[in-house]
Amino acid sequence: MTAQPAVTLERGRVTARVLPDEGGVLVDLLVDGRPVLATTPWASSVQPAASAAAAIAPSEADWVGRWRGGWQLCYPTAGQPNPRAAVPEGFHGAASQAPWLQVSRAPDAIALGWADRHGLSAERLWRLSDSGAAVGMRVRNDGPTTRSLAIAEHLILGGSLLAAPLSVAPPPGTVLRELDYAGLPTGRRDRWPGDPGDRWAVVDAATPARVVALEHLAPQRIELRGAHAAVVVEWQGAALPHALLWEELAVSTDPPWNGQVRALGIEPTSTPHGAGTALDEGIVRLPPGGELSWSVALDVTWASAPGTPAPDPAPHPESEAP
Repeated sequence: MTAQPAVTLERGRVTARVLPDEGGVLVDLLVDGRPVLATTPWASSVQPAASAAAAIAPSEADWVGRWRGGWQLCYPTAGQPNPRAAVPEGFHGAASQAPWLQVSRAPDAIALGWADRHGLSAERLWRLSDSGAAVGMRVRNDGPTTRSLAIAEHLILGGSLLAAPLSVAPPPGTVLRELDYAGLPTGRRDRWPGDPGDRWAVVDAATPARVVALEHLAPQRIELRGAHAAVVVEWQGAALPHALLWEELAVSTDPPWNGQVRALGIEPTSTPHGAGTALDEGIVRLPPGGELSWSVALDVTWASAPGTPAPDPAPHPESEAP
């Protein structure tokens, strides 16, 4: 397999870097020169998999060891591999860290493609905006059998965005579904923001390591706000009715986290849990000839001066699917 180089995208005050050989991940995103995505301490030592087969992580530990941070697609599953799956799965899906083929490129955009040996394919279009980045997706099943899918946009914020506290605001009526740290449902549900003692509506130094599902968001939009920045994650597409909120602010001390990873996941997803296709809830079944499409946009606005609240973020125009 011939190695593909990293691709740098630029648009005005926004720059980004995409790694086609590592799941097509948007590994860096800078707005006004300030990083907005998480980066792992071991990012510089990660080596791309030697082949598509080698890129399928058999366990979470294997996947995390090859994870640099950033924003990538978990597909055709998200979460633990299902040992009963008709097509063998890896953690977070075969496409998440596999090589993607560069299809086309512009100064501020890149189109990538991926396919497995069973007829499942995906097209991914990264495009920078004036204040962030957007992705458009189309997936298709050209195989002979229906495929069971769990899909997640693994969008992990970090960098300068986590330098100060942020409030978290999903739409009114959003339901919290409690998960354990492995992403499995505990059985508890509550209306956002839940028990005040849990402090789901704020992310700061006191936030524990945890993950929760946000169910049936309408509109599909989550806003974050702090004295230093305003952030909007907005998406379209019936394939991703939920989101996962993952919080890891240098709390987990076991390897490889070692109390050094600062990450805030705002992850649009098809399934309100992290159990993958093994838990038959929210699973997408894509028949032969079936297609799905969706888009996600991330916008960041910095405060004009220290201590000055960032202005209200404007709604993002609908992103294009490939």
